[in-house]
Amino acid sequence: MSDINKLDAAFARFEKALGQFESVTVKYAEERRKTKALAANANAAQRDQAKLVDQLNLVQKKAAELVDTSKQAAGKIDTAMGRIRSVLHSNSGA
Repeated sequence: MSDINKLDAAFARFEKALGQFESVTVKYAEERRKTKALAANANAAQRDQAKLVDQLNLVQKKAAELVDTSKQAAGKIDTAMGRIRSVLHSNSGA
Protein backbone atom coordinates (compact mmCIF):
# COMPACT_ATOMS: atom_id res chain seq x y z
CA MET A 1 0.00 0.00 0.00
CA SER A 2 1.39 3.37 -0.93
CA ASP A 3 1.87 6.18 1.51
CA ILE A 4 -0.98 8.14 -0.10
CA ASN A 5 -3.34 5.20 0.29
CA LYS A 6 -2.31 4.78 3.91
CA LEU A 7 -2.85 8.47 4.51
CA ASP A 8 -6.28 8.34 2.82
CA ALA A 9 -7.25 5.32 4.95
CA ALA A 10 -6.08 7.09 8.10
CA PHE A 11 -8.10 10.19 7.18
CA ALA A 12 -11.16 8.03 6.50
CA ARG A 13 -10.83 6.36 9.90
CA PHE A 14 -10.31 9.76 11.52
CA GLU A 15 -13.39 11.22 9.78
CA LYS A 16 -15.44 8.19 10.82
CA ALA A 17 -14.27 8.52 14.43
CA LEU A 18 -14.95 12.27 14.35
CA GLY A 19 -18.46 11.64 13.01
CA GLN A 20 -19.12 9.13 15.79
CA PHE A 21 -17.78 11.58 18.36
CA GLU A 22 -20.04 14.35 17.02
CA SER A 23 -23.04 11.99 17.09
CA VAL A 24 -22.36 11.00 20.69
CA THR A 25 -21.85 14.65 21.64
CA VAL A 26 -25.20 15.64 20.13
CA LYS A 27 -26.95 12.74 21.89
CA TYR A 28 -25.30 13.67 25.20
CA ALA A 29 -26.39 17.30 24.85
CA GLU A 30 -29.96 16.23 24.09
CA GLU A 31 -30.04 13.86 27.07
CA ARG A 32 -28.64 16.59 29.29
CA ARG A 33 -31.35 19.00 28.08
CA LYS A 34 -34.03 16.37 28.76
CA THR A 35 -32.60 15.74 32.23
CA LYS A 36 -32.69 19.45 33.04
CA ALA A 37 -36.28 19.70 31.79
CA LEU A 38 -37.30 16.70 33.89
CA ALA A 39 -35.61 18.19 36.94
CA ALA A 40 -37.46 21.47 36.40
CA ASN A 41 -40.75 19.59 36.05
CA ALA A 42 -40.02 17.61 39.20
CA ASN A 43 -39.30 20.81 41.12
CA ALA A 44 -42.53 22.37 39.86
CA ALA A 45 -44.45 19.25 40.86
CA GLN A 46 -42.92 19.38 44.35
CA ARG A 47 -43.94 23.03 44.71
CA ASP A 48 -47.46 22.19 43.54
CA GLN A 49 -47.62 19.29 45.98
CA ALA A 50 -46.55 21.54 48.85
CA LYS A 51 -49.26 24.06 47.92
CA LEU A 52 -51.86 21.30 47.75
CA VAL A 53 -50.80 19.96 51.14
CA ASP A 54 -51.16 23.45 52.62
CA GLN A 55 -54.57 23.87 51.02
CA LEU A 56 -55.68 20.44 52.23
CA ASN A 57 -54.57 21.25 55.77
CA LEU A 58 -56.53 24.51 55.63
CA VAL A 59 -59.64 22.74 54.34
CA GLN A 60 -59.33 20.09 57.07
CA LYS A 61 -58.99 22.80 59.72
CA LYS A 62 -62.06 24.62 58.40
CA ALA A 63 -64.01 21.35 58.24
CA ALA A 64 -63.15 20.66 61.88
CA GLU A 65 -64.27 24.18 62.79
CA LEU A 66 -67.54 23.61 60.94
CA VAL A 67 -68.11 20.34 62.81
CA ASP A 68 -67.55 22.13 66.12
CA THR A 69 -69.86 24.97 65.11
CA SER A 70 -72.49 22.46 64.00
CA LYS A 71 -72.28 20.64 67.34
CA GLN A 72 -72.62 23.93 69.22
CA ALA A 73 -75.61 24.94 67.09
CA ALA A 74 -77.26 21.55 67.62
CA GLY A 75 -76.74 21.90 71.37
CA LYS A 76 -78.27 25.37 71.39
CA ILE A 77 -81.22 24.18 69.30
CA ASP A 78 -81.79 21.26 71.67
CA THR A 79 -81.67 23.61 74.64
CA ALA A 80 -84.11 26.03 72.98
CA MET A 81 -86.48 23.21 72.06
CA GLY A 82 -86.37 21.95 75.64
CA ARG A 83 -87.28 25.41 76.91
CA ILE A 84 -90.11 25.72 74.38
CA ARG A 85 -91.46 22.30 75.43
CA SER A 86 -91.22 23.36 79.05
CA VAL A 87 -93.12 26.59 78.38
CA LEU A 88 -95.74 24.82 76.29
CA HIS A 89 -96.13 22.14 78.95
CA SER A 90 -96.52 24.71 81.73
CA ASN A 91 -99.03 26.71 79.69
CA SER A 92 -101.13 23.68 78.83
CA GLY A 93 -102.39 23.42 82.36
CA ALA A 94 -100.97 20.03 83.04
